[in-house]
Amino acid sequence: MDDARAGIEAMRGDSGFKELEVVAYIGEFKIIGIAHFGVGQRASSRRPSDYIRAFSDSRLTLSKVRIYTKGSQELQETAPFIILNLDKVDFLYAREDADADADKDA
Repeated sequence: MDDARAGIEAMRGDSGFKELEVVAYIGEFKIIGIAHFGVGQRASSRRPSDYIRAFSDSRLTLSKVRIYTKGSQELQETAPFIILNLDKVDFLYAREDADADADKDA
């Protein structure tokens, strides 16, 4: 790894944010994207569900978004980001890093 990339990786680790892949179901759609959550002092022991429960806003921004039809799992749309209205979400969960990586490999 070159010095520039090592510096970027070091800064990313100290950013104070945790990236989690979030899956939300709204009506007939399944929305998958990356959410950024603030990291508290016990970050290493927190589960993905802890970040979602601690989130108090009614809107959640997701990046690298993929939108599927719930019944057929057919990709309908991609977007660089969306703002998800949590009042309209039927079901929401965050995947463990290992779970998200396993799905990408499948």
